[in-house]
Amino acid sequence: MSVLTLFCIGTVSYANAQTVTMYVEKMPQHWQGQYGDVLTNATQYWEAKSPGLKFDTTQIVDKADVVVEWASQYGEGNLGYYSPETDNVYGKPTAAITLGFFEDREWHLASPDQVLQVTKHELGHAIGLPYSVDPNDIMYPTVEDYESWQQDSELPPAFNTSADWHARSEKYQGLATETILPLVSKIDEKQSLLNAASYDSLAAKDALSDAWTAFWWAKKYLSIAEETQYDGGLLVLQSDYYNSHIKFKSSYDYAKKAEQKISQITEYIEKADSLAYKNN
Repeated sequence: MSVLTLFCIGTVSYANAQTVTMYVEKMPQHWQGQYGDVLTNATQYWEAKSPGLKFDTTQIVDKADVVVEWASQYGEGNLGYYSPETDNVYGKPTAAITLGFFEDREWHLASPDQVLQVTKHELGHAIGLPYSVDPNDIMYPTVEDYESWQQDSELPPAFNTSADWHARSEKYQGLATETILPLVSKIDEKQSLLNAASYDSLAAKDALSDAWTAFWWAKKYLSIAEETQYDGGLLVLQSDYYNSHIKFKSSYDYAKKAEQKISQITEYIEKADSLAYKNN
């Protein structure tokens, strides 16, 4: 079973801006009939929720705040992503929206409703919104496999009587526990590595600073994962499996985010070592 991820690498806030200007890559013509209104509907959604916020488009990349591009399929499990990084062909932050997915080794077009949800999510990151811990929130980071997404999106989860919340709660309780357990020792190991690191090169010091930032985020995400796991356990004792599922799912997601930050620490340390070596 695949997990379709709504991905973000950092955020850039336009909270004080009246207008967010987008450079929109042209959508392939054979998809315009099915998805042509998606971006308009997504921007209208955020404009309605954020009085004073407006989205506009430009034909000149240099005048854009963000680039929106369309993809035929997601890569590495990503259903879409947003990155504020400008080290790309556009020189601008980018929101990528995918229009299809692989399932059972076959490629399928996503439904317009699903693509709209993804577009709303990635534009939310573009205006500075972080992930939400509420699975019912548009800024929640993941959705289940496409079939489950279709089923669960028909009714709010609390009222979806066909869902086995007890089983889902147990599933994510196990996943959360399995992911959280090794994180404490991994974080301790990275802290020892960081404490021992020292560089003379300014560029290497900057990379080390990035590594420390990733370290503190890893600790923060682990703390949230442990707290929400504990809350989930209390809800299980009350046989509230719907809400315990929410807590355990959030716990698992934050534990995975901690894992990602731990990996980044290694990458930054390796970068610092390489920069220090070059300057010797």
